[in-house]
Amino acid sequence: MAKKKDFGLGGAVPAPVIPIVQACTPFGGAAEGCRVTISLPHGKDRTVDFNVHLGQGFDDTVSAIAQVLQRMAEEGKPEPHSLSTIVSSGLVSWFQFCVERSALGFPPTLTSIDGATVDAYAGWLATRLKPNGELWSKNTARTVFAKTKTVLSALVERKLVVGTGLFHRNPFPGATAPHNRRNYIRPLSDGERERILRPLAKEVAQVFDGTHPGVLRTRLALCVFAILLKSGVNPTPFLEIPRDLTQCFLDHPRVNRRVLVTFKRRAGAFTTTPLEPSETNVVSLDVFRLCQRAAKMTEELVEEAIGTRVEGRLWLYRHEDGAILSMSVQDLHQVADAFTDRYELRRDDGTRLKMSSQLFRNTKVNRIWRASKGDLLATAKSASNTPGAAEQYLTVTPDMLDEHRLAGEVLVDTLSSLTLRDATPHSGCKDSLNGELAPKNGEPCIDFLSCFRCKSQVILQDDLHKLFSFYWALFEQRGQVGSDNWKKLFGWIVRVIDRDICPKFDPLVVAREKARARAEPHPMWQSASAREALRSVI
Repeated sequence: MAKKKDFGLGGAVPAPVIPIVQACTPFGGAAEGCRVTISLPHGKDRTVDFNVHLGQGFDDTVSAIAQVLQRMAEEGKPEPHSLSTIVSSGLVSWFQFCVERSALGFPPTLTSIDGATVDAYAGWLATRLKPNGELWSKNTARTVFAKTKTVLSALVERKLVVGTGLFHRNPFPGATAPHNRRNYIRPLSDGERERILRPLAKEVAQVFDGTHPGVLRTRLALCVFAILLKSGVNPTPFLEIPRDLTQCFLDHPRVNRRVLVTFKRRAGAFTTTPLEPSETNVVSLDVFRLCQRAAKMTEELVEEAIGTRVEGRLWLYRHEDGAILSMSVQDLHQVADAFTDRYELRRDDGTRLKMSSQLFRNTKVNRIWRASKGDLLATAKSASNTPGAAEQYLTVTPDMLDEHRLAGEVLVDTLSSLTLRDATPHSGCKDSLNGELAPKNGEPCIDFLSCFRCKSQVILQDDLHKLFSFYWALFEQRGQVGSDNWKKLFGWIVRVIDRDICPKFDPLVVAREKARARAEPHPMWQSASAREALRSVI
């Protein structure tokens, strides 16, 4: 299964005991011990000043956290990006909590931090509000708590805090359930994708021929966005690919194709992404050629990058202070904001449409899923994910709802063509050997869940008892497979029956057969084994 984010120190070897040195001097004086410098992979250092938290009754805690963080930064565990988010998310919340506790007369000093303090912090996180006034999701609170726990655990390992009973096993039960996670970024519809692609293709074409007026960082970011839209790769590993493109682009056995190889630190493994040929003649969709162009645009910075953390990187640019940096996700966010404002991009519902790597990856995975007609294994393979990880990207878009409509025939006359059709577990088929979705290999079609999008399906009034027995059997699976799986696998079938089939028959007949099927299922759906067989599609 997919590997969860780990904000820990890594490894099972206990950390060495670090004695508490003299606390940082409040507001001035010898306060260097309360400043932490984190060297980020893209070449920029981040200095965090904890002096602002001094003088509020918990100086020893501030000093100890600063010293522990500096040791983490020097050892590289956790890795710099994670350590930076620990500071910007976890510790920001922790120190805000400490200030409020101090105001109540309970400053969280090293000697007073115990299980009750940590429980109070978890409860405090559960009441945080977003800038728009909405309550944090339970999963957001859990993530912030996990980042803070990394630092508190380091204090325990170094004997600076008593660890007995400090952490409960799971202060946020159910936080990772889909309904408790952060708002899902809905994939682009075809119209929204076109809305981005047109101006993006125009600007990237200008980058390619050297006429784009933007600074180097903007031009590089536009190229990156075109590649993310095309390939759906994760941004951080891609931004760290080497300048030597032979190390990250492999030849594919098929003509005009390549395989992109990136390294994901969290998984500790290389990921391969097959690259299809350009969908159009627009140069912006050719990933390899765009990387070649990026290498050409940044070649004058290569010598200056020698001996720095970004030596050998592809996506180089010069910062305002003269330093040579490598593109980061934060750079992409800033360029995306400017691009959205420049073209006043809007989603189908009128909300602001901002380019982001997650949006593009969600869109790519869902497009693969639609093209494979719901084949989760094929989708996961194309996205270089496990099936469980790929499933997290899938959603039901308006386009999919339009696609899942009844394609067969509904015949109210119960005698129509009875001798010309084959029986299915819920209705009938014109030709199970050579129908629209039949395998056409001499074997009858057995994919009865796809019947409702097959033109060969035939539904007669006499089929209603069997159809609604199948209908209720689908509902029975909700408690077995989970609501999310049920919506993806069976929800569309129920919708087709209710929306497209029921209105074709007399409402009194529909109500009668529905009730009859609920009380006395058709023999096909009476046995438990037949109903359990529905779960075999998962």
